[in-house]
Amino acid sequence: MTDNPGELRMTKTLLAAALGVAALVGGIAVAATPVETIAARQNNFKQMGRASKMLSDELKKPAPDIGLLRAQSQVLANLAPQIHRWFPRGTGKESGAKTGALPTIWQQTPLFNAKANQFIAAARNLQQAAARGNVAQIRAAFAGAGGGCKGCHDTFKGDK
Repeated sequence: MTDNPGELRMTKTLLAAALGVAALVGGIAVAATPVETIAARQNNFKQMGRASKMLSDELKKPAPDIGLLRAQSQVLANLAPQIHRWFPRGTGKESGAKTGALPTIWQQTPLFNAKANQFIAAARNLQQAAARGNVAQIRAAFAGAGGGCKGCHDTFKGDK
């Protein structure tokens, strides 16, 4: 290290920038505290919720916009595989933050992982159906993805 305050500041700035770039490239959020991790997790689920709502609304139309269906199914397919990383130990209610994550996530980790994997598969199936552009297949795949959401929520999500 250096004793020069300017060089030290520059080193810290470069390190922070490198970590930020690594986080963006890796698709992860650098969260130093459980509260920040929970906030990032909730933001990711809000993105998934918005995509699901847009898909649902579009699929109710007689002639849905395939481009919109493709884009929003891609959002789900991109975020779904990250779910496993959004629940590190210590990010439940014991953290003091408002969260609906129930302790069963960490008490029944194999079941949680299985449910998450089911949703990941359903999201991929939806994305693939959207890529093919067949609305009937997209509707069926969307129902499967919705069931995947419900499967986790019923077991692992409570009130904040």
